[in-house]
Amino acid sequence: MLMKVKVDFHVVEEHQRAIDLRLSNWARWCNGTASPQCSPMFRLTPSPPRVRGDLNANGVAVDRMDAATVAKAVAALPAPHRAAVNWAYVKPVSPHRACSALGTSMQGLAMLLRDGRQMLINRQV
Repeated sequence: MLMKVKVDFHVVEEHQRAIDLRLSNWARWCNGTASPQCSPMFRLTPSPPRVRGDLNANGVAVDRMDAATVAKAVAALPAPHRAAVNWAYVKPVSPHRACSALGTSMQGLAMLLRDGRQMLINRQV
């Protein structure tokens, strides 16, 4: 009989907290360009700062230069680690769906995420 082990994907090891904050900034940068309140009729009007990417929906400032640096570093990760990092920060679908897309278990997904963060730290991003 297989035992189901619960995995908390929100737990970040102490030494990875700084890269976690930078990855969160990168995620805000990636997701901060759409505005659900804007009608297509008004596409040519100047957008408010939140829509341009200067601020996200919660009013948190986005460091665009650092986000671009992190985006380049994430793109250089091996495919499974890159997919896990993208899943966790940019497109958080259900973990079961991410596991089936990557062909891994919940523990495997957590390891890919942790190792992806560690690779970014090791590469001195």
